[in-house]
Amino acid sequence: FSDFQQGAVQELILPFGKRLARADERMRELPYALYDSQEVMVTDIVNTGKASIKQGLAVLGGIQINTAPDQLDYFHPLRFDYYDADGNLVENMLPYLR
Repeated sequence: FSDFQQGAVQELILPFGKRLARADERMRELPYALYDSQEVMVTDIVNTGKASIKQGLAVLGGIQINTAPDQLDYFHPLRFDYYDADGNLVENMLPYLR
């Protein structure tokens, strides 16, 4: 991370400090807390841009798990929503991924 990126991550995680402090496994809880902080931003972006949705919008979000160079990375999906042209949530499609 550059200094700017690290500062941005620290700002995003501040509201989740108590949650992380109470967690039995803080390093395991950290990516979920970061996801939740970014979820707030994504929801705001979707709500702000509803008028620009032409035919629909699919939002896929989750946690990227990077591994060693000789192994495959993982993506842990936590959200897969479809919105109609008016910006209304039509369906949570996450169960289709499992």
